[in-house]
Amino acid sequence: MHEFQGDLLIGGARLKQIHGELANEEPPNGDSHEWTLAGQLHLTPEQSGQLEVHRPYRLVLSDGRAGQVIFLRIDADGQPDQMLANFQPTAALHQ
Repeated sequence: MHEFQGDLLIGGARLKQIHGELANEEPPNGDSHEWTLAGQLHLTPEQSGQLEVHRPYRLVLSDGRAGQVIFLRIDADGQPDQMLANFQPTAALHQ
């Protein structure tokens, strides 16, 4: 997995400077500018409380790559005050 930092867009709100690991990243296909991103985010309980599983969000990495993702599950990470949110690309829902 490759570590990353970025922002998660939640409607009109934004979780800034989040970090996590990418398990899979694929460049855009054809005319699309959307990256296919899968992995996990490390969040505080307050941040994770703003998210819903199976709802699309936009993940913007600090290097400029971006893609639509959905969260499959959000669980305690085994560390105090830290949650782990697993995500996959929204395109994976339509396969």
